[in-house]
Amino acid sequence: MRQIGIDNEEHVHDYLQGVLNTVVLKDIIERHNIRNVAFLNKLLQYLADNTGKPTSANNISNYMKNIGTTVSTNVVVDYSSYFEEAYLVKCVQRYDIHGKKILETNGKYYFEDIGIRNLLSGLNRREKDIEKVLENVVYQHLTQLNFDVRIGQLQADEVDFVCTKNDIKVYVQVSYLIATEETTEREFGTLSKIKDNYPKYVISLSPLVTRSNYDGIIHLGLREFLKNGI
Repeated sequence: MRQIGIDNEEHVHDYLQGVLNTVVLKDIIERHNIRNVAFLNKLLQYLADNTGKPTSANNISNYMKNIGTTVSTNVVVDYSSYFEEAYLVKCVQRYDIHGKKILETNGKYYFEDIGIRNLLSGLNRREKDIEKVLENVVYQHLTQLNFDVRIGQLQADEVDFVCTKNDIKVYVQVSYLIATEETTEREFGTLSKIKDNYPKYVISLSPLVTRSNYDGIIHLGLREFLKNGI
């Protein structure tokens, strides 16, 4: 396999574009005999731009109609499932923490490869999209640690990830920086409302943070999380 390095953005871009083109053509367009290729590309672009945001087939269909592309919700569902089959994206369902049940609507899409996601959204938007990228990276690593990952719904609040593995359960919030009291209250405060004894984590890019304890909630630096897990 040719080594392209990561310091040459043009080579990285060309490599990722080649991988994406092959997957879309061979694993989706040809396999499923896709005729509306223009919409297929628009949908994949939409999922990249809205990574980590609650969405539904109906919302996507309405959005596409507003920009001049009319498609049914069934087509949205079908095409989205083709992306999942090709391991481009994963729709993560919401989980009612109090009711202890899976919620069927408004899941979130994350990309299986963050490079592909960044390619679709534009490599020059990485700074603007740092929150989305960070959340997607944490999701990817949690799945690599063999956790079953859901989006936590806590009445009006949301917990980024509820992760289970065998008899283990952990709650994870993701934040770019914990730099203000408002951010601290939002990220740690939501987790403190969960009245059980399972481990709770906030993962961030806050400078100098590796691992610290905040009222029983562990604050992990992203690098520490990626190196040593939770």
